[in-house]
Formats: sequence, C-alpha cells, structure tokens
Amino acid sequence: MADSFYAQPHANVKNHMRKFFTQKYAAKAAHGARGEQWRRAFPCSIVQQEVNTVVREQAVCSYSEAERFLEALPRFTRKNSMEETRGFYEYVQGCENGIYRECSLGRVIHVAGTNGKGSVCAFLQSICRESGYRTGMFISPHLVTTRERFCVDGVMISEEEFVEAFCWLSDKITEYRRIRPEYCPTYFERLFFMGIYVFARGKVDITILETGLGGRLDTTNVVKNPVVTVITEIGLDHTAYLGETIQEIAAEKAGIIKPGVPVVFSDRKRAASDVIRGKAEKLGCECHAVSENDYKINEIQKKYIDFSVVSRYYDYGRMIARTTACYQAENAAVAVRTCEILKRACGFDRFTVESIKEGIRQMHWACRMDEVSPGVFIDGAHNEDGIAAFVQSLKLSPEHCVLIFSVLRDKQYDKMIELLCGLSMVTDFVITQIPTQRGANLEEIRAGFEQKIDRHTQRIYTYEKIEDALAYGLSVKKRDGGRVYIVGSLYLAGIVEANMEDYDDRF
Repeated sequence: MADSFYAQPHANVKNHMRKFFTQKYAAKAAHGARGEQWRRAFPCSIVQQEVNTVVREQAVCSYSEAERFLEALPRFTRKNSMEETRGFYEYVQGCENGIYRECSLGRVIHVAGTNGKGSVCAFLQSICRESGYRTGMFISPHLVTTRERFCVDGVMISEEEFVEAFCWLSDKITEYRRIRPEYCPTYFERLFFMGIYVFARGKVDITILETGLGGRLDTTNVVKNPVVTVITEIGLDHTAYLGETIQEIAAEKAGIIKPGVPVVFSDRKRAASDVIRGKAEKLGCECHAVSENDYKINEIQKKYIDFSVVSRYYDYGRMIARTTACYQAENAAVAVRTCEILKRACGFDRFTVESIKEGIRQMHWACRMDEVSPGVFIDGAHNEDGIAAFVQSLKLSPEHCVLIFSVLRDKQYDKMIELLCGLSMVTDFVITQIPTQRGANLEEIRAGFEQKIDRHTQRIYTYEKIEDALAYGLSVKKRDGGRVYIVGSLYLAGIVEANMEDYDDRF
C-alpha cells in the first residue's frame, strides 16, 4: 500500500473542510421551511464527522473496519453534482498509474428502472457468463453484506478485495483533495468508484451497471459510452426525490440514455414508455420495447416457471426460470432482448440460443420469491407495483399461507396493504418492526390491515422483533402446513436472509 494512505491530511485541507461543511449545513439549517429538519438531520457531530472523515479512513486496514467506516457516513448528506463526480471520475482515469492504464471496464450495460432492474442485471450476468464473457456486476442495494454489490463472474468479491478497493479509493481521494479540497464523496459514490477499481482489476469483458434510485443524476451516469441502456418497469417510488408522477420519474430514469446508444425498455406503462421513446428519438437511439406480447407463461410449477419469448431473430422454444415469480418472465424477456441487440448491433458473437436459455435457467437472485427454506419464501417487493406483481404470483399458489410484513415509513404502504389483504389464501398477517429509524410505525401498519382484512378468515398478529414474527410463522407452518412469505422491504428481506440458518435450527 502506498505510504500516502497512512499519512495525515494536510492541516490546510482539514481547515478548509471544516469551514466548508460548517457553512454548508449552517446555511441549510437557517433557510426555508425545512430548516428544522436539517438541524435535526445534521447536528454539530455530523459536521465534525465529515471533517474527520479524511482522518478516519486512513486507519482502515480490515474488512470490518472498512464496512463500519462506510456505514457511519451520513446517508443523506449533500450529493455532489454530476460535474463534481465526473471531475473525480476523469481524474481517476487520467492519473499516472491509474487503473485505466492497466485495463478497462470492458463494455458497459447500464440499467435503470423502478422494479426489476436487479433481476434483469442478474439475468444478464448469468447469460454473459454462460456465453463465455468475464462479467462484472455492480448492484444496489445489498441485503446482508456490502460485498454483494460487487460481483465478478457471478461471485461477490472477497473481504481482501474489498479492503484493497477501499484503500485504493482512499489514496485517490487524498490525492484529489490537493486539487479540490472540498470534495467529499457520498456513501454510494464511494461504492461506485470502488466498483470501478474491482472490475478494472478483474479484467472483465462486460460490466453490468445498476443505477441507485435515480438515473439522470445517478453517480453511475458519469459513464459516457455504454453499449446499451436498459430501463425496466417504472413505478411510483422515491417520489420525494424523483417526482410525483410516472412521467417525471420516467424522465429521471431515461437520463441514462446516451446519443446513438440502443435502448431496451419495459413497455408496461404507456405514460413511461412515451417519455422513454421521446428521449431515445431525440438522441437518435435505436429503441426496443418489451411488452406483455413479447413473452408467454406456459406453466408454473412448485420450483420453476416455463415460458416462451417472442423474437424476430431467433427461435428459443421454451425457457425455464428457477423461480415461481411470474414477474420474472418479463425481466427475463428484457434481458433476452438486450442480448439480441448486443449480438446483432454490438458484435457480441458468443451469444447463442443455447447460452441464452442456459443463462436464464441458471440465474438465481436472492430474495426475489426466493425459497430460503422448505416452504419459506422471501420477496423483496417494497412498493405498490412490486407488491402487485407479488400478489399476482401468489394467486397462482393453491396453498394457504402466513404472510410476514414490514415496510419503511416513506412508502405508500396503504395501497400495498390493500393489495395484500385481497389474498384469500393468507390466513395470518404477521406484522413486525424494521429496526431502523426509517421503519414504519408498528401500530400504524396494524391499523391499515385492520381496515382491510376479512375478519372471518384472516387474523392479525404483531411482533416488535422480526425473529419473534418469523418464529410465529414457522410454528404455524409446522402445525398446519402451508407456506410462509416474507415481503414488504429489502431491509426485512436482508435481515431474515442473514439469520435464516439460526431460525431453521430452532424450528
């Protein structure tokens, strides 16, 4: 490791940062209707935390220390402008002995959307690997460990690789602050740049890059020349940041479209499709819509779905996806259409009908109607559209079940609850609390269910601890048979996923 990594930052840099952040947060707290919110969100300790960031990161030498450092960063601090982020991105590319001197990211597939983008990334990764391409994948969020965000050839990076990337980035930030002392990357920005290093060092042929919650202003959008952009289903989520209408959110997601770069998108909502088509047409992009007419579900079994993809170019016959989630047929169709474009227009000659079908069959994506234990399923649906897709899949199951639910308070969970209460096969709704300040109030969630359930056939139970909620669900399953489903939040999914082995031992 370079000696500069362990060096203390220059005193002038520290003083400049202290002045910069103090002024920044003081200004926010002093003005506007949200001044009080800012005073609560950014107390003096946070200002000092930002100032001390440069110092604290110098001491990191293990994975646990690196992860703790990243998790301690304020999540809702000022986001850097695209110009600021691009400046650092270009610095990294151009610096002496920079990673781009050693190798490139290969060709980039850029993916945005509200629902399904993680699954599409996973399908693409699996197909690329089956076709003989060395593949990197950057995703957000993670479920259990931060390392999940970086996969090379389908395997998340090791703790040692994570620390190496963290330390490399710390070096580069320290160097860059000599030019731009005010530069302070956010949590997501740091992870993105770590991913850049991981994939470059891994000498990947293809990098699959998933955006965060946005598109136009997303950190990943500093990548200038993807070979294809993909936009999955657009829904009403993160409305405080992206807009309150489908059109506004679609415009933000469509911000990843680049001049002349082919676009593949989900054609489920006309309002979103019109925005995406308009942006693609304006930038001279070849546009490929995937609608419900482009795939057909033939059969749903207990362990898989059998479906067909309609193609103008190839005859795939029937495909198998190892999931019972019918919404994955659309995500698979989007991935297949993307691969067709890559083969036809971008020179990806290794894609064959056989490798595409096998890639679809081999794909596994954690916590997407994922059977984590016999008869126990986790689904990461966390907004109205996601819950609607979950409900559609569950209606095809004849078995009675227990449903464990929790949600973040910034979600429109009244509509989610209404959809779930329409499931006649659910006998017990078990409500629990996500152990974070963002978790919705337990009693408010319960009140929503009490207004919607069928009191003759359905019951409600409330548990503050997730482990107690799951224990109840598993005890009912053991006594009466049926299934257990956990849904409502990726936070909830991650906690259950991380501790499922312990629960299995108890039951």
